[in-house]
Amino acid sequence: MYLKKKLVCGSLIFVFLLQSCTVYQKTSVTISEAAAAKNKVVITRTDNTKHKYRKIEQIDGQYFGIIKSNGNLVNVPLTESEIKSILPLSKTGSTWATIGIISGTVIIILSIIGINAANNAAKEITFPSIP
Repeated sequence: MYLKKKLVCGSLIFVFLLQSCTVYQKTSVTISEAAAAKNKVVITRTDNTKHKYRKIEQIDGQYFGIIKSNGNLVNVPLTESEIKSILPLSKTGSTWATIGIISGTVIIILSIIGINAANNAAKEITFPSIP
């Protein structure tokens, strides 16, 4: 029963970790480059507030940030003069971050299992008594 609980717990942790991490590039791009890439972006406005968008689209010459609100996609109008920087998603960085977190967690879990196994094995060792 105890082993089943460990397996279920470990499986749940692994599934949660498979939710990918999102890493953004450090260099800003133009709004037209961000719209062409059709990736997630973080926009920093001139008042230093940050907003995350699923992507940026250009419709009839106007740029819109796409967000999901109450299960629906919503177009938020963007004004170029109010934008300080646009940081696009780094696919490579996101992939490596996910791999790093998953492998690090697996190493920690295996270490804990190994330490517990070693402790249990040490408890079972009996030494002969000295006559």
